[in-house]
Amino acid sequence: MSKIRVWHDNKGPAAGWHLESIDVKDEIMDETFRFPCDRWLAKNEDDGQIMRELACANHDFLDLNEKTKYEIATTTADTDDAETKENVWIVLEGRKGRSKEFVIENSSKKKKFQRGTTDTIDFSCKNLGEIASICLGHATKDGKKVKTESFWHVQEVVVTEKELGNKFIFRCDAQIPLSSKKQDAMTFECSKSQESFASKVRSLVPVKYEIIIITGDEKGSGTDANVFITIYGSNGDSGKRALQQKFRNLFERGHTDRFLVEMLDLGELQRVMMEHDNSSSSSGWLLDRVEVTNTANGVTTIFLCGKWLDTEKADGQIQRVLYPKY
Repeated sequence: MSKIRVWHDNKGPAAGWHLESIDVKDEIMDETFRFPCDRWLAKNEDDGQIMRELACANHDFLDLNEKTKYEIATTTADTDDAETKENVWIVLEGRKGRSKEFVIENSSKKKKFQRGTTDTIDFSCKNLGEIASICLGHATKDGKKVKTESFWHVQEVVVTEKELGNKFIFRCDAQIPLSSKKQDAMTFECSKSQESFASKVRSLVPVKYEIIIITGDEKGSGTDANVFITIYGSNGDSGKRALQQKFRNLFERGHTDRFLVEMLDLGELQRVMMEHDNSSSSSGWLLDRVEVTNTANGVTTIFLCGKWLDTEKADGQIQRVLYPKY
């Protein structure tokens, strides 16, 4: 569990709420996830927001004192003489440390390292961080000296950090000699890494976005309906957000309206969805454009529209997906 979204409906005479934190308990795993807030969800306090996205405090990093589970998948090449009946050992080299030697045992009952097959085992050790390289060795099962020359042809090794789902891919395509000497082992650099979405979310921080809405300058361009925005980025989406301000008549003809909204960093913005609920007799709206600025880095993304959101005009749509202007 990496983040939660909490909000209220702002109903009642005392709707403002100061939220200290939220605890979510997983009773099966006997784990508690804490989401600190210490902010107001109130129209008349703080930044006026009644929705907050909270990042998990006690699971945004891995405890280096606890063991991390890794899944190791080895693929043997699909060629003649690629397989081996002997054992294989592996050492993981990470940015934060090096694992001990782990022996992947072969046996007549559970045969491993057969031609063209992938064998998967689990391995636990201290957290190593990003896996940069692996060392592969090929050794006899009984520990005796090697009498005849023999090789294991490994095609690929994939190491997966099971808690987060991060993958580290090693394209080996090499023949590992059967040897009792450690210096005959072979080292491979990581060819490709795949960071999981869960891992990305854990490292995200709350960011304030300034949203600027420009209404068109034609007769009847303004709307009295409730307007909503959903922002999509490389790190996820904002969820459907109502664009509201107290004591202001928003989205009038030729006007510019500004909103400040806090959410977890969305990364590079990919699109926005603009919509209204058609709740008024004057719901039709000519939206000129939307500008979204990440106030943390000052990057502004412009989304052009120039279309009606009106059941009575053009294509009758009251929802538009807009893409960045490049």
